[in-house]
Amino acid sequence: MSARTGNIVVMVILVLFLLTSLGISYVALTRSDKQRVDDPASGTQAFENAQAGLSEVLARMSVPGREQYIGQPPGSYSPGWGRYVVNQPGTSSLDPQHDVPATDGLDNDGDGAVDEAGEHYPETGSRQISLAGLNRLDYPWVKVRYKLNAANEVVLFGDDDDDPSTPPRENLVRGVPKIIVTAAGSSGHDTRIVTVEAVKWPLPPVPAAVYSEGTMAFRGAGFQIDGRDHGIESPWEPVADAASLPGIASPNDPNAISAQLIGPRAQRVKGSGAVPSVASSSTNLDLQAMDEGWSRIADVTLAGDQRDPPPGSWGSIENLKIVNVEGDLSVSDSLSGAGVLLVRGNLDWGGQARWSGMIICLGDATIHGGGAAPTILGSLLIQGTLTGRSEVTEGTRILYSSAMIRRLAALTGYEVSSWIDQ
Repeated sequence: MSARTGNIVVMVILVLFLLTSLGISYVALTRSDKQRVDDPASGTQAFENAQAGLSEVLARMSVPGREQYIGQPPGSYSPGWGRYVVNQPGTSSLDPQHDVPATDGLDNDGDGAVDEAGEHYPETGSRQISLAGLNRLDYPWVKVRYKLNAANEVVLFGDDDDDPSTPPRENLVRGVPKIIVTAAGSSGHDTRIVTVEAVKWPLPPVPAAVYSEGTMAFRGAGFQIDGRDHGIESPWEPVADAASLPGIASPNDPNAISAQLIGPRAQRVKGSGAVPSVASSSTNLDLQAMDEGWSRIADVTLAGDQRDPPPGSWGSIENLKIVNVEGDLSVSDSLSGAGVLLVRGNLDWGGQARWSGMIICLGDATIHGGGAAPTILGSLLIQGTLTGRSEVTEGTRILYSSAMIRRLAALTGYEVSSWIDQ
């Protein structure tokens, strides 16, 4: 083989080697780019960050009156309402649908004008907006708005027919707005956008003005237990043509309770059916689970036994609270509150004390007058003890109110009913 031929062979080999090297480099480069874009770990983290944004907004939409609540007042629902929760001012502009409100025919920013130039949902800061960037979960923006029907009416979720035996559903009559929440989560070069629908489930129906799993006794004939539906404003008159519940219901032995209501006392327990209005409850409430669920989101928690505690902020009809007493509670003064009162031990309710809403007592309850008129408007739920009994005495009032019980739904949290990963 000549030297010239040998040089040509060497040149060909070098060219082939160079082309092979370039090919390997190209494959490695494209594979690296693909891993950067589609890195599963990064995508998972972005999705988890979006979920964290959803969780913040659902919590901040759940309880009116709470610090950092971002929703509208109960009963005041504007179809165009919406909010962005952002980690930095201006990041709502990253939403691909940011400019949609400018053409939706609704007032989205609360200024009374419709579809003006640049209209969009207002921003409010995330709970972590004050944190250093490295300490934040990376959800740049989260958007919340009401679900609307084709006529731009706010869709509610609740007991539309006011019949506890039928399941709640979407309607325009009764309930709490169904909301749509969209959150963006980022991690590295990955971004995930997640949209969910969320609802507030109605509370389990209360069986009676007084629900008692244990035994009960009565003293005097001047008390009032009434399962007829009452209004929420004093003097708490019965609501005409409204459905009634039993005055007292028990899942165990209602006959033992009825046996204590003889003579004039029988007339003091009214409601559905004949007097005394005492019935068997087809619902066996899990009061322990209800107590545990409510206590996790309590506004006020008092450790140990309490006697005439300072009321502080125990709520009002317009500003409901969850008060959790982790022992016995004895009240003999003019304490007043509204919402859900949880008593892990025994309850002694007297003086001029008044509670509007629901009381859950895991021990025995004594409701007594003695010159004053302690009042419970809503429902009293008693688990009772194995060795004790609950007692109602002269001068007390326990009145069922469906309107008051329905208001307690405002204290429950929004839960995801459906979602889509975009």
